[in-house]
Amino acid sequence: MRTEKPVIAAAILSVLFVSTTVLAQESAEIILPKPTGIYAVGTATWHWIDSSRPMDLTPRSNASREIMAQAWYPAASNSKATSAPYAPLYSDWRNVRGHSIAAEAFAPLKARVPIIVLCPGRGTTRHSYTAIAEDLASHGYFVLGVDSPYLGLVVYPDGRQISPSNRYRPTPELMSGPYEKVDELFSEATTIGVGDVSFALKKLRELARFDPARRFTNRLDFNRIGIFGHSLGGRIAGGEAARDKRIRAFASMEGVPPRDVRRGGMTAAVAMLLSSPVLKIAQPNYREVIPNRKNDVFFFLLEGFGHNSVTDQPLIQPGKSSYKVNPSEGLRITRLILLMFFDRYVRGSKVPVNLRNEPLVHQEIYLRANSHRSLRQMTAIAKLLRRNSMQRVRSF
Repeated sequence: MRTEKPVIAAAILSVLFVSTTVLAQESAEIILPKPTGIYAVGTATWHWIDSSRPMDLTPRSNASREIMAQAWYPAASNSKATSAPYAPLYSDWRNVRGHSIAAEAFAPLKARVPIIVLCPGRGTTRHSYTAIAEDLASHGYFVLGVDSPYLGLVVYPDGRQISPSNRYRPTPELMSGPYEKVDELFSEATTIGVGDVSFALKKLRELARFDPARRFTNRLDFNRIGIFGHSLGGRIAGGEAARDKRIRAFASMEGVPPRDVRRGGMTAAVAMLLSSPVLKIAQPNYREVIPNRKNDVFFFLLEGFGHNSVTDQPLIQPGKSSYKVNPSEGLRITRLILLMFFDRYVRGSKVPVNLRNEPLVHQEIYLRANSHRSLRQMTAIAKLLRRNSMQRVRSF
């Protein structure tokens, strides 16, 4: 039994931190799953410079911090619009096609739209979550992906490239516990990432007040924000959710929030997506979000999923992973979970988050402590979720 954790951790790390610089793509065209919403999807990219912070947090650094950000948003339909390339600055992905339109006008909506922030995992980029971003945008969300230099792979418009630093790359032994050491390793990286996301939201707010292109002026609702992170991005997303109280919902695929955040209790609703191998080695730490929660907490155990099943990568590189779940099916389930979760807790839908018809999803819900829901409401939720024996609902 003692050898199980290092073996599992090694298996996870083998797919956990993959730099796109070494990914050789097939020449055949690869098309991402179509968005499921009613809106066309526009996209725009920005290169933002934060002069208040150094590029790499070293004492002698004189360079300002530079991040890349990309938006996906509900766009006006235009039959003559030009399709946007999947990742125009990355030569490895030229054969991949998404469903976004380049810099198209915003959809003619009367109300301002909610915002979802995407925090990529270590060693990857915002593009790896395009299928998720396009789907949410097609349902009326403004999605902002943020790339952080030294945490992920970042390519700038002038051709400069910054690879992820090995400083934040854990060993299999470290990943197998105790988990407090993992918290310590990622502490600095989390601080960097939270700073990048916070700065990106600040720049986005400026753009929403006045966009020179007039696409986003008065279009975005900063009182309705959700955030999704993957791996290290989950830690960053959790840290930002604790810092910015405008964030109503936090979702993560195998990225536990910082220790003080998860133990102190999160005000945002929480959705933790987990594959079986990660749950085995980190379950006690993930479940630290439950006792002091101030909102509802969901756990989704995803059968057959791997660490990167929520990204585009298994679809783009089918030979690079050995996950049991089909890549398209993995993306379908991930998009469904996130859409239902954000609809309920960011948009304010009254429809409960319920995956009872998904055989690969084992769902638990922990209603927020001292809930003000009536007994009738809580009983109705419990009955709905308990129709599937794999799902559990708890209230404390």
